[in-house]
Amino acid sequence: MALSLSSRPMTATTAASASTVLPAAPHEAAIWNRLGQAPRSQLDAEEIAGIFRPGLSQPLRAALAERLGMHEARALLPCLALIQRYGPASELLMALGMTHQPVARDKLFSLLDDPAVDRAALLRSLACWGRLVKLEVILDALQHPAESMRQAGLELLQFHARLLKAGALLHICEDLLNDVRPQVVITTIRLLQRRSEAGIVERLAQLLDPRFPDAVCDAAIQALGCIGTETSVAQLMDSWLDCRGTRLGEALTQQLGAQFRYRNLLLQQLSRLQQQGVVSAAEIEPLRLMLQPT
Repeated sequence: MALSLSSRPMTATTAASASTVLPAAPHEAAIWNRLGQAPRSQLDAEEIAGIFRPGLSQPLRAALAERLGMHEARALLPCLALIQRYGPASELLMALGMTHQPVARDKLFSLLDDPAVDRAALLRSLACWGRLVKLEVILDALQHPAESMRQAGLELLQFHARLLKAGALLHICEDLLNDVRPQVVITTIRLLQRRSEAGIVERLAQLLDPRFPDAVCDAAIQALGCIGTETSVAQLMDSWLDCRGTRLGEALTQQLGAQFRYRNLLLQQLSRLQQQGVVSAAEIEPLRLMLQPT
């Protein structure tokens, strides 16, 4: 029998009927097949809401919620009805945030004081209203030990970071830069690379150490290259001198070779270092060739 997705539209009345016995959910494989075949326009918000059930697998619930959220304003009422019926599940919070509607924003903010709500999911759903989230809420997330909370807090911090002084921002990020989980450190690096103050450049340069995971070192190299100031280039050069002949040294060579804005400055510095006997001609040749105008 062909799968039909034309379930009864979700209304406030049906959403409030929590005691109503739910019909059996269609087979998940059939739902996945329908999602994969139908253009978004052929699955309206009410149809998707009619399929969503807490008993479905998490990947399928997430896929349905994402497809629902893509309907934006048209998904607002179905999302609210589903939350009323099933509670503020993380997938439904995401879908509600995707609607970008003021009513959705107000609903999500009202849940900030609910300890039963998945806090990380709630904060992620507020991403498009990050500038309205109080800094205290963000700091609380950044101090939480869970990686999901820290990542959600970092996503929201980007809306406040440009308003903070460099010292204050570094103070907030210090514990995150010392996190043992590379992805937390990398996300923090990407936040800091939007600033160019000397203190931030110096702190990023401290991550150019072979004792750190390769992914963290590579992110710090890229960040210093993106900042693209004389100070950041100088830090790259200093680290290159310390790491010659290593994997990290090679990565630094590639980044320095891409700093065309400072080509002449770098070539002059390489010549001076060679004359002083700090480096050999063979050591500087690969970088020199990259910096030579073609």
